[in-house]
Amino acid sequence: MEATAEQVVNAAKMYLTDEEHKQAWLAERRTCITGTDISAILGLSKFAGPIDVYLDKKSQLNKPDNEAMEFGRRFERPILEAYADRFGKAIEFARPWTLIKVPGFDLLGASLDARWIDGDRRPVDAKNTGFKGPDWGESGTDVFPVNYQLQLHVQMMASETQAADLAVCFGGRELSRYTMHRDPELDVELKGRAAAWWQKHIIADIPPEPDGSDAYSAYLKQRFARASELTRPATMEASAWATKLRNASESLKAAEKVKTEAENWLKTYLGEASAIPGICTWRNNKDGEVTDWKAAFYDVIDRIMSGKEITNNLHAEIICDHTTIKPGARVFRLSK
Repeated sequence: MEATAEQVVNAAKMYLTDEEHKQAWLAERRTCITGTDISAILGLSKFAGPIDVYLDKKSQLNKPDNEAMEFGRRFERPILEAYADRFGKAIEFARPWTLIKVPGFDLLGASLDARWIDGDRRPVDAKNTGFKGPDWGESGTDVFPVNYQLQLHVQMMASETQAADLAVCFGGRELSRYTMHRDPELDVELKGRAAAWWQKHIIADIPPEPDGSDAYSAYLKQRFARASELTRPATMEASAWATKLRNASESLKAAEKVKTEAENWLKTYLGEASAIPGICTWRNNKDGEVTDWKAAFYDVIDRIMSGKEITNNLHAEIICDHTTIKPGARVFRLSK
């Protein structure tokens, strides 16, 4: 019997190295919108925006992993193991660097962390976070950040399940479990949003609308590195944005003046004191040493020219002669 194209691809993957698997996974992710992408294109992610997804799909995103991302992956397995032990659920870990597409809708895909072995075979996603903010509910509820909710929903669509769990470790000492159930209306909404966004920004190659993110500023800086002699007409829309920018600049100036006034008042009240407990501190950093190496070098040359032998003791003396103490700066900080 003749092998299908999918079987041929899967067989070829068996001989790839781990790095080759990763690169193939990254390439496949660029062909669809993933569970982590969906909240970004909707402007609901804390970690990325529409421009990040656009540049990624166009293979123009150069965004290396940070430590939070690295340790999130490193702690993923122990968090899932703790989830299985704590809640008595047998799980199987997903194969690394694997993307599954939503059946009948290849434009949406997800990579799983683990799944239940028995029962409804629901996906289980692991998260490692520093603290439990106000957007996290009690363990056992479905109250957790919307970007993670959308990620889990796409995982349910891709795995054809009706529920998903989120295993979260807060601050390295508190494990919580959140459960989300699938909403058919949200299935339709996400498919429609994904299709419309892909058609406009990837197929038609129209960049997402500007926003206030650092990523968009970096994109504009790179795309329009040099100016030409062209000019643009002063449209009503451009004038409106210029007015908004002018008003924002004035507001920033006013806020900065209030900030400086408040800081100066507190510094005046502190005087030589180092702190107002629970409110602020105004302490000196550690003193540092500054050596004028150029002057020391010429001093050594002069002594050699005059016939003096540069011993270890004299060498240390010369450095000492040209080293001064730089008092540590006094730094003001509000208490958290």
